[in-house]
Amino acid sequence: MYIFKQPKIGGAVTSHQDSTFLYTTPRQTCMGLWLALDDATLENGCLWVRPKSHCEPVRRKFIRNPEHFGLGVTGNVPKGDTSKPQMIFETLDDSSSDIPWEGKLPSPDFEGLFDAGFVPVECSRGDLLAFVGELDHLSLPNTSTHQRHTFQLHLVEGPNAGVEWTNSNWLQYPKGTQFLSIK
Repeated sequence: MYIFKQPKIGGAVTSHQDSTFLYTTPRQTCMGLWLALDDATLENGCLWVRPKSHCEPVRRKFIRNPEHFGLGVTGNVPKGDTSKPQMIFETLDDSSSDIPWEGKLPSPDFEGLFDAGFVPVECSRGDLLAFVGELDHLSLPNTSTHQRHTFQLHLVEGPNAGVEWTNSNWLQYPKGTQFLSIK
């Protein structure tokens, strides 16, 4: 995934856990790799993380809405009520109410982010950040005159490791097609 935050107009990315979108069972195996193609600073929207949040459970999962898709899909035609949204969030952890900013910014300013337990991760062009999918992270808008581009790659374990990509995940390969393997 290529993310570009153009000068002055690059928007915020709200608080989230990558495993919300890349959910595996029986355990979470998502690993995010975040390569800085430009220096990432407070002014141009660097990553902010909440230390120790990687020890928390995944709060919600982005899924294919069963009301929309029904019991399946014939070709590309859903069998459910197509007036319903295709994708929805499913709450997984009841304690998620302790995280009132889920899917939002806890604060639009630095001070509020610090108060919520977030810390900035400024880095230089060429730095590679690696983190697990449970880590709560976000970024603020680019208010500077400098671009902030990144390349992101997400990895998950597969069947050879006893891990499955759940059928309710929003992202599905066509039946009979497997995810690419890096071995």
